[in-house]
Amino acid sequence: MIAEFIMIVVGGIKFGAIYALAAIGIVVIHKATRTVNFAHGAFVLMGAYACYGVVEGLGLGYGAAFVLAPLAAGALAAAIELAILRPIRQADSFAVITSTIFIGIGLSELYRLVQNTEMLALPNPVPGPPLFLGDAVVTREQIWVVAGAVLAGLIGLAIFGYARIGRGMRAMAANPRGAALCGYSADAVNALAWFLGGALAGLAGVFAAPSKGVSAELAISMITAGFVAAVIGGFDSLRGALMGGFILGVAETLAAGYVSSATKSAVSFLLLFVILLWRPQGLFPEAKIRDV
Repeated sequence: MIAEFIMIVVGGIKFGAIYALAAIGIVVIHKATRTVNFAHGAFVLMGAYACYGVVEGLGLGYGAAFVLAPLAAGALAAAIELAILRPIRQADSFAVITSTIFIGIGLSELYRLVQNTEMLALPNPVPGPPLFLGDAVVTREQIWVVAGAVLAGLIGLAIFGYARIGRGMRAMAANPRGAALCGYSADAVNALAWFLGGALAGLAGVFAAPSKGVSAELAISMITAGFVAAVIGGFDSLRGALMGGFILGVAETLAAGYVSSATKSAVSFLLLFVILLWRPQGLFPEAKIRDV
């Protein structure tokens, strides 16, 4: 009984790490540009598809996929910001948000047209015998996903919070007008934020592809999980997005393991509504900074 519980929780932590990575990308874009990106799930799908192309099409292995897939997804996100969103940014925020919805749908449908299969499968990235914690079984792939996704998420947090290239994004997040007066370009900051957010989404796709497969449904499942995780943690909190992903992942797997797989989605939406009603700022909101 205890071994079963441990395996369920470990599985939840694995998926929670992927959700956290997707949620951090959503929060990065929102913090820097004040845009709610509903195309984020499609960026995860593009990262997973790029991973498939690198691993299966080119035969370069997962090491190359870790580099090339996030760069491809980040470049796609930055190109969409430049070609589509930037020209309509001056209209209003509603037009931009609506555009991201249809961009996400368009990318998913484009994938269906290009790849006419239900699902693309990828090999196990870390084959080998599992590890044992007493009677509980932990696979090497679970360890790979958790360690890799958490490390990538922490690097994303460090870039936004401490690195020099994240200074403009931090300035725009704190005070857009003040940042502009200090010489920061809104266009450059937006492009950088979309590239970083897209790269994190692409990396989430690399981790999700071996266990979830590559299909158009991946975009839907990941945008849902990413948004719920971001809301749970606090939509402006990078730390909260990380924690929210783990909370959601463990809650979903516990519900699927002890109730039924049909309750998995119901639990995620229940968590969303409870947080919005009880604590709309999220469980781990960032401290408010006084504008100067």
